[in-house]
Amino acid sequence: MTRQITARERIEMLEEENRQLKDRIAELTGRHDAKAARKAFGLTEAEASIVMMLVTRGEAEYGQLQASIYTDRHLVELLDPDWAIRSHMKRIRRKMRPHGIDFETVYSMGYRMSDACRAAVRTIIGRGR
Repeated sequence: MTRQITARERIEMLEEENRQLKDRIAELTGRHDAKAARKAFGLTEAEASIVMMLVTRGEAEYGQLQASIYTDRHLVELLDPDWAIRSHMKRIRRKMRPHGIDFETVYSMGYRMSDACRAAVRTIIGRGR
């Protein structure tokens, strides 16, 4: 005979699964290291999220970058979300180029960061992997 799972046990299982998924998302998007990137490069929270997504993934599309920093409500309010991302990228470049770090624009897609620049960011923020 199998034991029935109580509603409370099921809730606890789902909460743990949710926590694990949030941790995995943070890992994939680089949010764990965003605070260190903010301090090292003088970035805003949104800029650090963008940088760490590029460091973690190597490249990101406009939509992925928008989703990482804006809620759906904010996206609706923005007149041109792609322009907003390009504006962030301009400021990020200005802050990171003195450290020898840059990324390339991929026309109509988004942005790509080289392996060397990704490694440099990791070293600077103390996460050399």
